[in-house]
Amino acid sequence: MSFVIHTESRTEQGKEAIKRVRDAGKVPAIFYGFGVSARSLSVEPKSLEKALANPKGLNGYFELTVDGVQASQRVLIRELQRDAVSRAVLHLDLVAPNPTKEIVAVVPLKFEGRSIGVSTGGRMRKPFREVRVQGLPEHIPGEIVIDVTNVDQGDTLYASQLSLNGAKVLFDRDFIIVKVVAPRGRKS
Repeated sequence: MSFVIHTESRTEQGKEAIKRVRDAGKVPAIFYGFGVSARSLSVEPKSLEKALANPKGLNGYFELTVDGVQASQRVLIRELQRDAVSRAVLHLDLVAPNPTKEIVAVVPLKFEGRSIGVSTGGRMRKPFREVRVQGLPEHIPGEIVIDVTNVDQGDTLYASQLSLNGAKVLFDRDFIIVKVVAPRGRKS
């Protein structure tokens, strides 16, 4: 399934022009990247929120329409700025990546299940909430789901043990993703 971000071209530049875009209820954006010339756009917030509701979230690979015409390339969201209080989107950077070149993205980790080791009194250590992943744009996952049900006291899961379809976790030295330790005062 493809997720579409609907945009309109804008010719005016500068702070006043951006203020007018926001006053009209739209989000200012910039579109640039592989094989395209940079363009200033405005995005309909409902279209953006609907596109961001996809399973990959910000790591999604989106279709882009500009003034009702589909762009020749798919895009990634490079940067999304939000208001600190209202969390409304203030600005958006859309980039057209080279579809044959691997990219690096930050992907959140999601832990599922209740660990055997925690059920028997151990404590789970999860030192990271996200990891850096490298792969082709369409292979970057929205999140990495880790089932910890079979992790017992003394067991450790390393980054090198994560299997991703078409992508890989980046690391200089292998690092711990999850570990269950025995409770204090008791040796496992």
